[in-house]
Amino acid sequence: MIATLVLKLTETCNLDCTYCYMFNSEDKTYTRVPKYLPLETGLQVLDHIGAYLWRHPGHRIRLVLHGGEPSLWPETSMTPFLEAVAALRNETQRLSLGFQTNLYDYDAGLLSRVAAAGGSIGVSLDGPGAYNDRRRVTKGGNGSYARVAENLRRLEADGLLDAFGGVLSVADPEIPPETYLEWVGTLPKKRVSVLWPIHYNHDAPPQHDYGAWYAELFRLWSAADDPSIDIRIFRDAIKRMLGSAHHGDGVGGDRLNSIVVNTDGQYERHDYLRYFADGAVRTAYNVREHGLETAANDAVIRRCADLRDTLPEECRICEHSEVCGGGFVANRLGGAGVDFSRKSVMCGDHRRFFDAVRSYLG
Repeated sequence: MIATLVLKLTETCNLDCTYCYMFNSEDKTYTRVPKYLPLETGLQVLDHIGAYLWRHPGHRIRLVLHGGEPSLWPETSMTPFLEAVAALRNETQRLSLGFQTNLYDYDAGLLSRVAAAGGSIGVSLDGPGAYNDRRRVTKGGNGSYARVAENLRRLEADGLLDAFGGVLSVADPEIPPETYLEWVGTLPKKRVSVLWPIHYNHDAPPQHDYGAWYAELFRLWSAADDPSIDIRIFRDAIKRMLGSAHHGDGVGGDRLNSIVVNTDGQYERHDYLRYFADGAVRTAYNVREHGLETAANDAVIRRCADLRDTLPEECRICEHSEVCGGGFVANRLGGAGVDFSRKSVMCGDHRRFFDAVRSYLG
């Protein structure tokens, strides 16, 4: 079952982040598709979501507006589209909405319309300014942090903090864990998702000890015992170890029930595959001719729906199997074809982190 649909509103951005999987990875799909999603295509996607929810009573879907930078989508498309999203949400009561932005440009009207449609606003930011600005840069190579931090303050001043879902960060072991945790405490809402790096796989092994970094950050976070600081991967790991079936991007890697639609209307596999090979994300299906059930039958998307089918034996007998599930799926790739049959190339990092969580739980 499809749980998340990522809709690419744009294939352009106002930043040039060094690690960007859309524009600075192996995948060059952005050079072959339209710069902007046509409104008609976006409305077709909503029709498919509505039909899918009608055929699957009780099921929920999260629609994430993405890019590129989604705030660059023309207002003439954005406004009617958000109105259609709000109508579908009211009709089904089983559709949630996310808007993932770098917040480099601030449009209070747009963000208010996202909030009015029931959307949560996620902001990408990679820690304190000096570290963020090494990677999240403008097209001229300048840092972006000061401007985004100011726009976060404007978000709060404009009464949009309730719609602010939190910050999305890519883990950076060069940031001292205590510095990172202190920075989280300065955010207007102290909620962060700290992602495993997407760009490492069996063809490109990791260059840093991420496991020790996560473990120390977890130790500091748990010792602080501050309920206002919500680090999603820590919460997810604790819940999973206590028996919950809950899973997230970096925890409980048993399934990845998501699908992407690019600006040309083509269904794609998860963005995690973009660092693996050019075109690895593409399927043979498009929204003009195919519904979600058909797209979900793509061989790779179907495989992602139950990753335990390909879990290596050494992972099955590991004490962290239930919480790790073979590791972050992007780090399991490598070699010929899209193959998830090996454990993560960051297995040792996952183990060090999960050891720390298990020790905390006793």
